[in-house]
Amino acid sequence: MRQQEIKHFACLMKLMQADLQHFEAKYGGKFAEAPHAGLGNRKTRCVNEATLPIITCHPSCMRKCARECYVINIMTFPRPSCRRCQARNTVLRRIDAEAYYEYFFAEAERRGLPLRLSDGGDMENATQARACVKAAQRHPSVHAIGYTKRIELLGEFMLAPANLHMRYSAWAGDEANTAKARAMGFDLTHVVTNGGGNCPYQNSMARFRAHKAEIARQLRAQGIDTKTANKQAERLTESEITVHHCRDCARLGIGCCAQGIDIRFNKV
Repeated sequence: MRQQEIKHFACLMKLMQADLQHFEAKYGGKFAEAPHAGLGNRKTRCVNEATLPIITCHPSCMRKCARECYVINIMTFPRPSCRRCQARNTVLRRIDAEAYYEYFFAEAERRGLPLRLSDGGDMENATQARACVKAAQRHPSVHAIGYTKRIELLGEFMLAPANLHMRYSAWAGDEANTAKARAMGFDLTHVVTNGGGNCPYQNSMARFRAHKAEIARQLRAQGIDTKTANKQAERLTESEITVHHCRDCARLGIGCCAQGIDIRFNKV
């Protein structure tokens, strides 16, 4: 990383650590509040769990993809309210992992939606992994998908129920762990960039924003005030999103989420 980027992330780490300390002092070791959940997110068509990136991620992620991480660049740094929600979830999960995952699976079941685990960050230890498995067992109708870089936690998911889909997040230079995950029978997801430092989701988000900005410009030209134009542009752009839950769905133009085969972010 360049010197400026090092300073940027050092500042971000201090902000996140301060957020964690705030909620640790607030809760005093008690699961006193419900976690924050992205319920019925229209862009992803699932319930999103949000945990704190960088702090909960595998250490290798900082070296590999922190510069391109959409959670950091789009949510954590520019939006303090999102950062605090992520910190709250991180502390609550550390206090009582079973209550934490029970909340998310119950909400997903209530809304009839799939569950995206660790929308940012990763599971931190075996206690959290086992709690997630237990919640999945209690809610067999909820299909949940999660990705992890922690090869040491995969064993905790060996006997996970069929509705819990955990994948190992693989990338170049990680061949030994990738082979181990494959030998254990886990599906893989490959972290892919386009060579320019942007992941596919960032490209999708960029197109979403550009389309939204153009619609908002047209609405303002019609005399609609800026705030209203932005809200209408957001709704109109979201209504045009096509959701593909896996590569086969994208190729065939169908959806397989209801069958629990896979859960993927949308493409605009």
